[in-house]
Amino acid sequence: MYVWYNNNVVEQVSKKSISRMIKRGRKSSVTVRYALPRVYFVLGAVICGLVATFLMMNVIRQNPKTAEFWTAHIERGYEHVVGVLTSWIPVSVFELFFCIMIGSGIFLLVRLVVNLCRANFTRILLGALSLGTAAMYILNMYMLSMGFGYFRADMPIAQAGADYEAERVATVARYFLDDYNNLSRTLKRDGNGEVVLPYSYRELSKIMQQEYARLGGDYFFSYTPKGKPIINSYVLSALSITGITFLPVGESTINIAAPKTYGTFTLAHELAHAKGVQREGDANLIAQYILVSSDNDYLRYCGYFASMNNLLAAVELAGDGDEYRRLVADIDALVRVEKRYDYEYWTAQPDIVGEISEFFNNLYLMFNGADNGTGSYDDGEQMEVIPPPVNPDTGEVLPDPDTGEPQKPKPVYSALQKMYFAVYESKFGA
Repeated sequence: MYVWYNNNVVEQVSKKSISRMIKRGRKSSVTVRYALPRVYFVLGAVICGLVATFLMMNVIRQNPKTAEFWTAHIERGYEHVVGVLTSWIPVSVFELFFCIMIGSGIFLLVRLVVNLCRANFTRILLGALSLGTAAMYILNMYMLSMGFGYFRADMPIAQAGADYEAERVATVARYFLDDYNNLSRTLKRDGNGEVVLPYSYRELSKIMQQEYARLGGDYFFSYTPKGKPIINSYVLSALSITGITFLPVGESTINIAAPKTYGTFTLAHELAHAKGVQREGDANLIAQYILVSSDNDYLRYCGYFASMNNLLAAVELAGDGDEYRRLVADIDALVRVEKRYDYEYWTAQPDIVGEISEFFNNLYLMFNGADNGTGSYDDGEQMEVIPPPVNPDTGEVLPDPDTGEPQKPKPVYSALQKMYFAVYESKFGA
């Protein structure tokens, strides 16, 4: 500590010296000021360094070439090493980490109240600096392990049928709907009308790893982690969350309290994140491809359950509204029962909690480059009809320059629909 006399520093002395000076009657001329310990300045410097690193990575990741290089090399290697290490732990490391964070938060809140009551502001400052350091460290690890993937190149996936006519689209839709209905009638169901998950989560995870091994090319990571169940899944249900991938610990996790059919699709979606596919619409699309193109009956059913409506909509988009309505009417009644159960489960969750979760997820996705926030989950399902060109003077549809016939509206199929077309062609040819 330092001794101040008439507002000037005299010398640095010990507490015992100060005590003796005060006892000798020099109270009026001596003021004691305690300097902040070095740890405060060290933590402050660490936070500043971590903030600067985080902001720098946030800027450079928005360059597609940088994002691609980082994802394909640094994130790929990091996830492989950490994923292998955490796979040896039978429970979710992410859940353990989350529980520790909750416990630490409660402890810090109690300490804050105690220190406020004691007016111990230096300890409050120390706690704030420690918390800030931990938070910025986690954010930097997140950015390093998965943040760059949101800005990488477009994901390669099988696409076909850009010029499919209504009859061809209806043929494809009828084939997959018939398979959907047959599976619906043969797979075992529980008392809620939901198809029974025929595997343990460990078995399902291994099957998913084998399915993802079918993906070729350098875009997708070669390593696929195990999907782990969350023990306290009721918390995720209250937050309207079906799964979480947290690559700082190399894990994809799933909500086991939620309906299982859509939960299986969620596991495929979360594993897509672990394969280097961070954008939500892309993760949905590759998950649907993995399931729909599988030889496993249960996986195909789960894929249809999550995406059949978009496929059938392609028939109406192509201009055959009557066939579209017939196809919708032919969906098996057991599927409708399961859809109703799924809907009732999620509507039974507390609205306010789900809305808060949605709000923060929307901010998170917008920060990661998705201008439409949570709407980006549906990016692979966007479709439209381009109207035919018309004469600006008469309003009449202009003829086709090759045939002379009036031009028709042009359907623009969704990426999901064209993925279905590609799977169909892989089975029966173009």
